[in-house]
Amino acid sequence: MLALSMTDARKQLGALVRRAASTRERVTITDHGQPVAVIVNAQELADLEDALALARYDARQARGESETIPHAEVRRRLGLPGT
Repeated sequence: MLALSMTDARKQLGALVRRAASTRERVTITDHGQPVAVIVNAQELADLEDALALARYDARQARGESETIPHAEVRRRLGLPGT
């Protein structure tokens, strides 16, 4: 993972974004030596968000808190004809 100061990242922003997009390498931006932001490939972010949502769902199920919606209700909410 590459880490750059905000000043250096500002000078190379376009190249850094293209690098993250094409290689899925994360680029950490620092302020006074502390990480403050990360440039990440958009698909990788979507994958991470999906994994987090699934982990939260699994945790709710394990606690017995999962909520289900009957198929007919989903179809009704989406405005689809019933089966």
